Amino acid sequence: MQRKIEKNRSGSDLSTDDIPIFELTVAPALEQEQLSLPQLVWAEVNILALPFAVLDEREARSSSGHEIIKFDKSNGKQVVWLWRVWPDPKVGMPTMATVRVLFALMDMAEEIRKLQGKYPQRLEFSLSDLCRRVSFTADGRHRAMLKRHIEILVSTRCKSKGAFKDKNRNGLILDTFSYIRSAAFVGDQDENGKPIERNFVVFDDPVRLNLESRYIKQLDVAFMRCIGSSIGQLLYTKLSHLLHEAHQKGYDYVDVEYHWLAERMGIKIYDQVWQAKKQLKQAISELVREHYIKEPTWDRWTIRFEANVRHEFGERLPRQERKKAVRKAQRTAQPQAYQSLRAEANNAPRDPLLPLCMLYASQGWKLAEPQAKRHGITEEDLRAECIARGLS
Repeated sequence: MQRKIEKNRSGSDLSTDDIPIFELTVAPALEQEQLSLPQLVWAEVNILALPFAVLDEREARSSSGHEIIKFDKSNGKQVVWLWRVWPDPKVGMPTMATVRVLFALMDMAEEIRKLQGKYPQRLEFSLSDLCRRVSFTADGRHRAMLKRHIEILVSTRCKSKGAFKDKNRNGLILDTFSYIRSAAFVGDQDENGKPIERNFVVFDDPVRLNLESRYIKQLDVAFMRCIGSSIGQLLYTKLSHLLHEAHQKGYDYVDVEYHWLAERMGIKIYDQVWQAKKQLKQAISELVREHYIKEPTWDRWTIRFEANVRHEFGERLPRQERKKAVRKAQRTAQPQAYQSLRAEANNAPRDPLLPLCMLYASQGWKLAEPQAKRHGITEEDLRAECIARGLS
């Protein structure tokens, strides 16, 4: 079991992005129906589960990165769980804009896999196509911006001791790696002095193996464009992953301990509940306003996030059914369509102890104890419940 966080080095709680990667203008040729449809891309799961980026350009230039260290015991020996991300000081840390570029590149690789049956050794792309995928105008300024974000991805280093997981949920020990191992652009020269004729990136081995084994999850980047703040977009990526895992267990909500969430977001961790609520207020308000989650409830440090119709409509329903639902919703009153989608999702079976077991498995007895006592459950009983659910 992972226990109390012993050390955390994280960023600030700023919530703006100096260089927005998603422009709010929309080409007039697009029809309203197309705008209503989710735009799903594939992302490797660890980029959603672990802290990687900071929130804005100012923080990117000053941040030394993220570091989480936890201590546990296994077979009588102390075990260290570690996740560390650090930048090249010359280019700085990745921002949420950088992460969205990474999502687009991963989705390109998945499209090639569908066509060719395997992932390319190196992913070739045009900057114009990449601009289109992240809703940039394909001009010189935005192409230069994309190159800069890719350079940041290449130069940002990661280290894992049990944190970065593979398809089988095994925690890997990786001394150092990057999400993008190398990249080159038209006009550069290769190691032999020959000009590069196509832009390309190469995913580092741990990332590539997870892509090939399909340890990936879909995100709705059309919905991300509706979220105005970087902290809101960051919270969306974390909740998308957590709600997906909860839904696989039959739940449409997840209980999250604030300190754990802030740690995984890579933002400042506060020691007063009112400060924590203030920090997340903007992000939560945006997700509630866009009907992705219901208004969350706080039980001291534990936050319950419950999925709303945008999550169900944008991420749960099969793509084909989702398109039919959009067309139907445009012909009828939208609230009625939303209620129909919620009624379908609410038929899932319930396991009342699963959220508590997930909390204990990920964060240990100290954080799970208050809720366990309300259920009249001892730590030994809770450990047995976790084992029965495959969460040991």
